[in-house]
Amino acid sequence: MSQKDMIVLLYSGAIKFLDQANEELDKDNTEGFADKVERVHRIVYHLYTTLDFDEGGEIAEKLGALYSFVIGQLYMLNSTRNPGIINDLREILSNLKEGWQSLGNLGPEQENESKRTESNVGTEKVVSVQVR
Repeated sequence: MSQKDMIVLLYSGAIKFLDQANEELDKDNTEGFADKVERVHRIVYHLYTTLDFDEGGEIAEKLGALYSFVIGQLYMLNSTRNPGIINDLREILSNLKEGWQSLGNLGPEQENESKRTESNVGTEKVVSVQVR
């Protein structure tokens, strides 16, 4: 599995857990809700801690800021249980996932270059996400 495929898989998992958190919220299952939010937190935290700020430059900084925002919103979600936050986070993570998917199939040399620069094609949507 390529690094790109792993990242897309992580975004898919985070989105799935957000959907499950929403279901647990509907059922008023506090423990299940908190567990799903924690799973999303772990995924986003992992994505944040694996950013290479030296090689990734401005894109890595923007992704880092976005991941930090998402983590902050997860704390807010856990305390307020506001379903609107789930929808906002789902949109952000979906846009990030689509950005990575748009990179297409890269050869080894191109994949190494995308790790360093995260090509404008894949990150155009990522860095244009508007945060409310």
